[in-house]
Amino acid sequence: QKDITVTANVDAALDMTQTDNTALPKAVEMQYLPGQGLQSYQLMTKIWSNDVTKDVKMQLVSPAQLVQSLDASKIVPLTVTWGGEEIKADAATTFTATKIFASDALTNGSLAKNLMFAQTTKGVLETGIYRGVVSIYLSQDI
Repeated sequence: QKDITVTANVDAALDMTQTDNTALPKAVEMQYLPGQGLQSYQLMTKIWSNDVTKDVKMQLVSPAQLVQSLDASKIVPLTVTWGGEEIKADAATTFTATKIFASDALTNGSLAKNLMFAQTTKGVLETGIYRGVVSIYLSQDI
């Protein structure tokens, strides 16, 4: 007998995927250029909704940052944007339904927009491994 556990993380109302409809990556790596700092990481994405007439709100669960693994006092703030609009932790950013959802959005998702992570203040970093989790909360009015 061979048993395989199959799971699915389902949000029946709202989701964000890559433009080829695959899940967002679990991890990404930002490139560091000496003398310049971290290079922005960009990923083309789209939003899926059961109700494309309602605006979409995005908010970070906590401020986006990288922390050096050997010295937690070394923090690198990140700026997160979707389609050029900054997503913050202290307030939701609203995306108007008519501007992101075309008439075929139920079938094809929203218009493709660039999800970007960038070093807030470009600059030299100390050698080390920096890690952080960026959690984006998506919502719509009921």
